Amino acid sequence: MPELWRLIDLERDWDSLFRFPGAMTEAQFRPSVDVARKEGQLIVTAELPGIDPDKDVEITLDDDYLTIGGEKSEEREMTSNDRVVHERRYGSFVRRVPVPEGVSADKITASYVDGVLTITVVLPEETQPLEPRKIPVSSTKT
Repeated sequence: MPELWRLIDLERDWDSLFRFPGAMTEAQFRPSVDVARKEGQLIVTAELPGIDPDKDVEITLDDDYLTIGGEKSEEREMTSNDRVVHERRYGSFVRRVPVPEGVSADKITASYVDGVLTITVVLPEETQPLEPRKIPVSSTKT
């Protein structure tokens, strides 16, 4: 039987064994996403610096999920005296946000400003949040 610590290392490094050189892992580029309800709308913001939203981002509504997917690539060139170094990194990402049933794709808008993607989803009337109320907890002593 193999030693346990070797199996753990293999599981941790599995992705790196089959990743192309320069490819970003999901942990290297997993955009931060914030979701908030405000005035009958669901506001989703995703930090996507350095991305061309026209070419590199796709937003879809399917099965009550809003999916933000795309690709990010970075290229740097450093020149020093008689040397030139090129570095390239690339990878894809997908973030899924559940939305209430009945959301219409026609009532979703998206904008990209200063590296931040903002998606506004108009919520159906019946899914407006209820006023918070306290729920009593009953207990029985034995």
